[in-house]
Amino acid sequence: MRLLLVLIGVFCLPLAAIAAEWTPYANARFGFAVEIPPGFALVREADNGDGQSYANGEARLAVWGHTLAEGDFKEDVAERRATYAREGWDLSYDRQTAGWASLSGTRGTSILYHRTIALCEGAAASFVLEYPDTMKAEISPLVGRLVKSLRPAQGCTNAQGAAPAAQ
Repeated sequence: MRLLLVLIGVFCLPLAAIAAEWTPYANARFGFAVEIPPGFALVREADNGDGQSYANGEARLAVWGHTLAEGDFKEDVAERRATYAREGWDLSYDRQTAGWASLSGTRGTSILYHRTIALCEGAAASFVLEYPDTMKAEISPLVGRLVKSLRPAQGCTNAQGAAPAAQ
C-alpha cells in the first residue's frame, strides 16, 4: 500500500505543476500576452518595455516583443536559427508556419525552447526557455501551456495562425 501511495505521488507531481497558478503577463508596447509558469520569479523588466525575464532555480525564461527587420517574419526566424547554430545549439525540433515558429535543442547539458509568433504592424513576440537537463522532468510539462498562452492582443487580426487573441 505504501508503494502505491509513493507511486501516485511521483506521477502526480508533474500534474500538480501544470495545475498550479500561472501568472498572466501582457505587454502593452507590442500587444501580446503570455502566462508565466508557477515557480518562475521576475528577475528583470526591460527598461524599454519590450519584455521581462524570469528564473526558477537554474531555469531561465525570457519573454519579449520586437520589431521585425523589414517586417519579414520568415527572415527573422531564419536569423534566429542561424544565431543558435553559431552559438553551438543542436536544434532537434524546428517547425515554422507563416504565423509562428518553434525551435528546440540542446547544447551540452542545457535545453532550449524558443517560440515566436507574428504580431500586427511588423512585430513579433517570443519566449525562450533555457534550463539544465537535470530539470527536464520539472520543466518539460510546462512548455505546452507556455506555447498555447503566447498570443497576440485582441484586435490583432493579421497575425494569422499565431494563436487565439488575448482576452
